Amino acid sequence: MSVKGEFPVEKPVKKREKWKSKIDFVFGVAGGSIGLGNVWRFPYLCYKNGGGAFLIPYVLFLVGAAVPIFFLEAALGQFTSRSVSSAWNMFPLMRGIGFASMTIIMNLNTYYMAVLAWSLRYVVASFESPLPWTSCHNAWNTDRCFVYGSNISTSENSDLNMTSIQWNMTSLPPVVDTSSNETGFFNTSSAFNTSSNDVRVSSVIEYWERGVLGKSSGVDEIGSVQMPLFGCLLVAWLIIYFCIWRGIAWTSKVVYFTATFPLFMLLVLFIRGVTLDGASDGVSYYLTPNVTKLQEPLVWVDAATQVFYSYSLCNGIMVAMGSYNNYHQNLYRDTIVLSLLNSGTSFFAGFTVFSVLGFMAKEQNTTIDLVAESGPGLVFIAYPKAITLMPLPNLWGALFFLMIFLLGLDSQFIGQESFIAAISDLKPNLFNKPWRREKLVAGVCGVQFLIGIIMITQGGVYVFNMYDNYAAAGWCLFFIGVCECVTVSWLYGITDFWGHVCHMLGFKPRVPWFKYAWAVVAPVLTSSVFIYSLVQYEPLTYNRTYIYPMWAQVVCWCLALSAILWIPFYAVYRFAVAQGTMYERWIEVTTVPQKLEQRLETKKKIFGNVEEKNGIILEPLCLNHKV
Repeated sequence: MSVKGEFPVEKPVKKREKWKSKIDFVFGVAGGSIGLGNVWRFPYLCYKNGGGAFLIPYVLFLVGAAVPIFFLEAALGQFTSRSVSSAWNMFPLMRGIGFASMTIIMNLNTYYMAVLAWSLRYVVASFESPLPWTSCHNAWNTDRCFVYGSNISTSENSDLNMTSIQWNMTSLPPVVDTSSNETGFFNTSSAFNTSSNDVRVSSVIEYWERGVLGKSSGVDEIGSVQMPLFGCLLVAWLIIYFCIWRGIAWTSKVVYFTATFPLFMLLVLFIRGVTLDGASDGVSYYLTPNVTKLQEPLVWVDAATQVFYSYSLCNGIMVAMGSYNNYHQNLYRDTIVLSLLNSGTSFFAGFTVFSVLGFMAKEQNTTIDLVAESGPGLVFIAYPKAITLMPLPNLWGALFFLMIFLLGLDSQFIGQESFIAAISDLKPNLFNKPWRREKLVAGVCGVQFLIGIIMITQGGVYVFNMYDNYAAAGWCLFFIGVCECVTVSWLYGITDFWGHVCHMLGFKPRVPWFKYAWAVVAPVLTSSVFIYSLVQYEPLTYNRTYIYPMWAQVVCWCLALSAILWIPFYAVYRFAVAQGTMYERWIEVTTVPQKLEQRLETKKKIFGNVEEKNGIILEPLCLNHKV
């Protein structure tokens, strides 16, 4: 695409930081994208949606949409050397995509810290003896409490088990609806009391609901701040700050530990899990295929949502991580390696989780479906129950919750680094001065910490639910994904962009699958699930019983629209401020900025043109050249 207009020449800015080595990009992306969703959501979705049969829609959306968009975003960052706030200025009319992604990652970073605070609280609790969720003699316990693993009747046990709720990334732990004798969900008629006193409640549930959350009756009753969680939240934010305050060179050192240690712990817990009695039953439940489930549309939506979340798409992370690459980084290879690592971790985590659930079911003489959980229901209810049945429960509790904390930690600070980079790229001359970045990071983290305090109040879990379902909703990501593919393929030009990608790679892939996926496959798949998600919309509830008041529903929609409205509103604004006739304005808002065009021409002069080198491959020597 040629330059059709002139733009003001920007003042020279400090050269952008780059990864110190090529492997840093792999570790950074692995740390940012492999997180809690791989451990606490994928295994349950696989079991719930047909076992091994779920891999069919999962692989379809993985190959057809998630991996191509993953490659598109990282390639965009690598080509422009800018984060999401500036990278989409390559097609000025659609720069709103960048601001939409910034809004999502800002909201995600804010509420995700509540999960880190919860997990850190359990890490600390794991050093108490006995474990606080293994007794009924604590200040938060009621007279209906019983110790999980004690000898209770099968009928009572079935009443006390829970059915999972599927969230975007999470599901909050359901507890007993004591208004009936059937398995149900929490009856929120009061802060902690239910309508009946003759149904017993597990000590694990009471610790989570009353000891940790102090859960109130609804979002109208925010209540007081839970001080232990406040301390955990503060510590978590301080750790995040010192992980990213000095820039990507410092962060790349930290991520070597935070990206690998949780995987090592997952392996340790896998070895422990498969040696437990009943583990084979759990694995069988996890993998047994049920192809009839594929007839349900929700199964396909679950698959699409899972791959978008687990690959950290449409929130600016991949663009920022790619922007730290050198121009000729072999992103094609890295994308394949990271895809195998990400999905492989999800699949492997299922064995770790369901081996323990199989043991738990056998110990309690019940079935897997009555103990299988997703999200916090798995992490803060089901797994602590299993830990109470193991030898050395303090050891396994500390290891498990430390793994959960670190899995969330590296996802969080990579996300925060991406957001900081996006802000910095808006005014590079301002933030590239000494100590400006450190102050910016401190200010952003401080504001998000203050906002996040509401999520560690007694009613905070309801606010968390609102953010999780709307601030980073799956259908918001689908909408942004469609816009990205359409912009690159049909507005900017698929031939031009694919040419840029091949020039960066130094070769043309023999099968240009990503090129075709961007143009047709990914937009079709993503728009289909986006439309279905809107058609099947239901008002937000908590544990299927608590219905949010109207004002809260309005706030939810404001959270969602605060991201996606950036795209149409910015397009209208950019066209309105353009100069000249309607045609001249259109030319201006669809013209590649001169600095990007000059960047490509400079690269071609240094490295040569792909088409001029045997039509396929650049000289290998150019791949070692750094610019």
